[in-house]
Amino acid sequence: MFLTTQGGLLGPISWLFGKLLDIIYNFLAGDGGIANLGVCIILFTIIVRIILFPLNFKQQKSAKINSVIQPELLKIQKKYNGKKDQESMLKQQQEMQAIYDKYGTSMTGGCLTTLIQFPIIIALYRVIQNIPAYVGKIKEMYLPIAQGIIDSQGKNAQQFLIDFVSDNKISGASYAIKQFQELPKIGTDNVIDVLSNFGVSNLNTLADTLHMNVASNIDKIDQIHSFFLGINISEAPGYKLSWALLIPISSAFFNYLSMKLTSGNQDSGDPTANSMMKSMMITMPLMSIFICISLPAGIGIYWSAGALIALITQLIINAYYNHADMDKILEKQMEKAAAKREKRGDKKTFMQRMMDSSAEAQEELEKREAMRKNSSISLKNYVASEASQKAVENNSHKKYKEGSIGAKANLIRDYYNHSEEEK
Repeated sequence: MFLTTQGGLLGPISWLFGKLLDIIYNFLAGDGGIANLGVCIILFTIIVRIILFPLNFKQQKSAKINSVIQPELLKIQKKYNGKKDQESMLKQQQEMQAIYDKYGTSMTGGCLTTLIQFPIIIALYRVIQNIPAYVGKIKEMYLPIAQGIIDSQGKNAQQFLIDFVSDNKISGASYAIKQFQELPKIGTDNVIDVLSNFGVSNLNTLADTLHMNVASNIDKIDQIHSFFLGINISEAPGYKLSWALLIPISSAFFNYLSMKLTSGNQDSGDPTANSMMKSMMITMPLMSIFICISLPAGIGIYWSAGALIALITQLIINAYYNHADMDKILEKQMEKAAAKREKRGDKKTFMQRMMDSSAEAQEELEKREAMRKNSSISLKNYVASEASQKAVENNSHKKYKEGSIGAKANLIRDYYNHSEEEK
C-alpha cells in the first residue's frame, strides 16, 4: 500500500470522506467560485463534525449522567474507605457496577464512543494530508510536474526526488518519501504523493532545477493553497514569526477552552482521575501547537477548525443540560436500562463476567492458601508414636526405590529427623 489512497481497514472510510472533499471543492470552485483549499477544509470539517455529532452527544450524555450519580458512587467508596483486602475491593466494584447498571451507563462512560471515532479521525487526517489523491481537479494541476520529473530523469527519477527532498530539507514530505523510496517502480501518482507535501517555493525550485515550463500549474497550485493574510496551507508555519502562527495558537486556545468545558461534566470524585484531567488540559493544547507548527498549515486549519467546532458543540451540549430536567433524563435512562436487563435475562454483561472471573480466581487463590497453611500446621503439630519412632530408627538408613510407594516413607523420616535436630 502506498500513499495515493488509504488502504486497509480505513480505506473505505478515507474514500468516503475523500469523495465528500471532492464534492465540496467542485462546488466551491465552479464557475466564478472560490477555488481555495483552506475554505474547503473548513467547510469539510464542519460537515464531518455534524456527522459525528450524535456520537459526541452520546459520549457527553454518558459523562453527564456519571457526574450526576457521583453521590451514590462516593457513598460506596466511603463505605469501603481504608479497606484494601481483595474481598472488600471486589465487593466495592460489584456495588458500584450495580449503580452503573441501574442507570444504564458504565465506569468508562463514553470511552467506546471515543474508540469508534478514533479510526474515523485517522481516516480524515489521511485525506487532508494527501488531498490530490482524492480531489481529481487538484491532482491534474500536479500531473505535468510529476510527468516532467519522470520524463527528464528516466530510471533515475526516484533517486532524484529522494535526493531533492533531502537536499532542500523538506520536512513535510518526510513520511511520503519514506514510502516512496521503498517502491520497486514509480509512476506519476507516486510522484504526486510526494509533490503534494511540497510548499510552493519548493515546487518553483524543482521547476528551475529541471528547467520545466510548468509556471501556470504552480500558479494554480499557489492560488488554491493561499489562505487569508498570505498564509500558504501547503507549508508548515515553523518556528519563525509569521501570520501562520495564528493557526497553532488558535488551535491550542480552542482546545483548552473545549477541554475546560468538558471537564465540568466529568468530575469523577476521584482525585487521581481529576488530576489526570487537569494535566490533559495542559498537555493536549501543547500537543496541538506542536502538530500545527510542524505539519503543513492545511492540517493545522483542520485541527484548529475542529477544535473551534468542538468548543461550540460543547457550549451547546452544556446549555442543553443546564436547562434540562435531569430527574426526567435519569428516569428515562433507568427505564431503558431496566428494559435492557429484562431483554438480556440471565445473560451477564461483559463487566459482570469480568468481576465474576475475578471473584472465582480470588476464591480459588484463598482455598489454596488455606490448604497450604493447614498442611503446614499439621506437620508442625505432628507427634510420632513410640512404635512409629522405633520403626523410623530401625529404617533410618534404609533407602526405598524412587517412585515406589515405600519411597514416601523417606519423606516422613527426613522430616522427623529434621524436627529432632531443631529440638
